Amino acid sequence: MEAFPFRHRQRVRFGETDLQNVVYYANYLVYAEVGRVAYLRELGLPYADIIANGLDFTIGEASVRYRAPLRFDDEFDINVRVGEIRHSSWAFEYAVDRADGLRCADMTTVQVMIDRSRFRPTRIPAALRATLQKAKEAEGARPSR
Repeated sequence: MEAFPFRHRQRVRFGETDLQNVVYYANYLVYAEVGRVAYLRELGLPYADIIANGLDFTIGEASVRYRAPLRFDDEFDINVRVGEIRHSSWAFEYAVDRADGLRCADMTTVQVMIDRSRFRPTRIPAALRATLQKAKEAEGARPSR
């Protein structure tokens, strides 16, 4: 499955690069965050609303596979889709593509839903699960368990 339903355009800023004039490796996780927050907003799930309902999420796992460098002032897209949905966590999958289409990185993050009053994992609320599931199914993926 290669389709990504959401794309967020960015431009590499000078401060994101290292002495080799390429994006510093850890900044790809910042790009994942930018894409994740924008995609949640697109799905009608702004982060502030999650917090207002006494919930939050933390990143339980993150992985990055680097393919090609991004350099200062390159335009690029952060592509996002829903991955596996479990009881108290779900994955987002990302592809970072330079504006000319070159794939620069593949990433995955696993968000763990937490109850803010106890800061302990909790089940994904039904409405959030339904929204994530609907987005995943619209992407052509098989339904989660």
